[in-house]
Amino acid sequence: MLILTRLEGGPKRVNHAAVAVDGIIYSFGGYMGFEDYSIERPIDVFTLNTVTLRWKELQYSDTGRSSNVPFKRYGHTAVAQDNIVYLWGGRREEEACNRVFLFDTLTRKWSAPSVSGSTPGARDGHAACISQGYMYIFGGFEEEKQDFSDMVYALELKTLTWTCLWRLTSDILKRDFLTAITICDKIYLFGGRSYSSPFYDNNVLELDLKEMVCSLRVINGFKPHGRRSHSAVVVNNKMIIFGGYNDISNEHFNDFIMFDPATYKWVKLNVHGGSLPCPRRRHCCVSVGQFLYIFGGSCPLPQASNSEVHHLMELCDLFVIDTAMSLRSLALQAVIFHDLETKNLTAALEKEVESYKTGNDICKQFEKLNLDGEFWD
Repeated sequence: MLILTRLEGGPKRVNHAAVAVDGIIYSFGGYMGFEDYSIERPIDVFTLNTVTLRWKELQYSDTGRSSNVPFKRYGHTAVAQDNIVYLWGGRREEEACNRVFLFDTLTRKWSAPSVSGSTPGARDGHAACISQGYMYIFGGFEEEKQDFSDMVYALELKTLTWTCLWRLTSDILKRDFLTAITICDKIYLFGGRSYSSPFYDNNVLELDLKEMVCSLRVINGFKPHGRRSHSAVVVNNKMIIFGGYNDISNEHFNDFIMFDPATYKWVKLNVHGGSLPCPRRRHCCVSVGQFLYIFGGSCPLPQASNSEVHHLMELCDLFVIDTAMSLRSLALQAVIFHDLETKNLTAALEKEVESYKTGNDICKQFEKLNLDGEFWD
């Protein structure tokens, strides 16, 4: 893998949710330490153009009803099918949510249609993914029960009908800040925080959607550390995880590890081209083709000791990584890294190089860090 660039100045967010549609990354909400989440306000949406690497705050429509727009939140999920983004769950202060919100990326309009069936309880810290016309919800911390969820829910996107998949209920699902991804007709879960033993595990849970059976896979050889608040994406039918946190070892991670479901093996990936992203948690990582876009999250304050690992700062950086290390990317990275002259390039190439070298200024309005003793866990 090759790091093409690192740019500062993007949205400073923790525990946000992001998804790519037609080459544009949409980032929804998230936590900022100095904001007051006891006040209900409409969610903010930022877009990243993956060609120009420019962030913008998106202006949208509520189609005449403010209730169509989700309130600003964290710990939610966002998944997309075609041009529609499905946002679900999350919380602000003491209020969690279980309404389904739809965002049309073509019209930039929100809607909150009625749903039917067995609606899951309000929660945050769950995982979501899409497969075969359904959105699946796993884990999370349920507000009403004040406990981790052990159930799996599926929302049929065409009819907006919820179904509780009772036969999949299991204590092993009782965790939050796990990840879920779809490869072919199977869903793979990894990580998360649980109060059962072990507190963190490094197992891979596989859900076979044809047989509707969930099982722990036997994996030999290298395994990553157990963690929560990491990210997981799919590239070439393989799962790549990055980052996360384990509060047993008080360790934040910045490793890239790949799981191949064809062989049931983990491989630690080598990264070239520059410094790795700093160890972090509750960031976003979105894959667009062979490229990864990592942004936001939080990391320990530079002066924090091991006993102060919960003293965090919010990040506004963006990393662009080519998982295929293409010849074009190698050439682009060399021009950027060595600051080579670009006047003999075509105008389009010169503009592209400049985009990869120029930071954003979105976070200027959020310069103040929350260093007053209230630290986000």
